[in-house]
Amino acid sequence: MLKKTFSILLIGLAFISCEKEIIGPDISAVVNFSIVNSNGNDLLNPSVIGAITEENTEVFLLKNGTKVRLYQGNLDAPKFLKIISQNGENVFRMFFDITNENFKDDRITQYIRFKDGSEIEVVGEFNSNRKNNKILQQIWINGTERTISSAQSTIVIVK
Repeated sequence: MLKKTFSILLIGLAFISCEKEIIGPDISAVVNFSIVNSNGNDLLNPSVIGAITEENTEVFLLKNGTKVRLYQGNLDAPKFLKIISQNGENVFRMFFDITNENFKDDRITQYIRFKDGSEIEVVGEFNSNRKNNKILQQIWINGTERTISSAQSTIVIVK
């Protein structure tokens, strides 16, 4: 009896201790920029006069022909942007708002607006079947197609 109870307990513990892999949708909706002036100076460097900061920059979404400022206070990046240091370089990371109603065909158009009122148009093209996965496949900056080789690659923009 004790042997049978021990065996049942051991089998039960084996089932409980098994880890089940949690698989969710694959989402890649981020683009990294390095922003420099015509002299090649890093405009994301806080020690540069007139540096681009999270506080003086906004991201807008083109929705039904109107630019709508993006802000969600509950997110880690509530303004849909983060300026980070990555591998010793300053990086402007912009997040696309991939809510289904924001797509026009397979694209989302967003604008980065700076303190001086200038803007950069960023168009991201995503996979056409977005029921589970939403993957950024191509990008256009101010109408010019740019190649993204990976989620960690950085596109240089001269402002």
